[in-house]
Amino acid sequence: MTKTLLFDTWGTLVDNYSIADVIEQYVQESHLAHRIAADWRFQQKWAMFYTTLADNFVPHPDLTEACLRWALEHQGVKLSCATIKEINGEYHRLRAYPDVIGALKSFKEQGLTVKIVANPTKKMIEDHSRFAGTIDYIDEIISSGEEARAFKPSPRVFQLGIERAGCAKEDILWVTGHFWEVVGAMRQGLRCAWTNRARQPMLQIGVQPTYITANLQELADTLAQESRKVA
Repeated sequence: MTKTLLFDTWGTLVDNYSIADVIEQYVQESHLAHRIAADWRFQQKWAMFYTTLADNFVPHPDLTEACLRWALEHQGVKLSCATIKEINGEYHRLRAYPDVIGALKSFKEQGLTVKIVANPTKKMIEDHSRFAGTIDYIDEIISSGEEARAFKPSPRVFQLGIERAGCAKEDILWVTGHFWEVVGAMRQGLRCAWTNRARQPMLQIGVQPTYITANLQELADTLAQESRKVA
């Protein structure tokens, strides 16, 4: 039976690409802001992968700023160092996906413990959770970057989550919007729910998530139904 949900946040609870709303204020053009946001996220994601794989840990704020600078250069946009740091500091302004608040309410009504295990600093997670309106439904925020000095899908991240879940391993459900994170979680013997909002095909590499849903509300409804059957 599921007792603790361990959540990713970026791309699962909040929309990384909504940072374009912040960028637009500085570049004065919506399409350009969205291109920068997409490039920023692309480079940030892969940089976290290869720095962790190379055991060359770079603190999350520094890595995120470096990736923003890369995205701006890639799009041919020149901004002052002060402006770049200002934009980087605004990464807490990320919107929750429309289904998230209702789903989190449902999880809590079902008596489930909800924790975040994510790459950013604890303060960054707290800030964007507060901005998105999700913070009231979260029991604990765990920064893998600060505590494990590693980013997903490093096994150290998932082991940190297991240690802090507060329940037996078989009662944990890891929840993420990223298939690569599903692979990492299941490799550590965790049950996993893939929130596949983008309706992406699943890479056929022998990994089958415990649940595949189009959004978090669908997962909340599924867990509630299973709970009623057990009762």
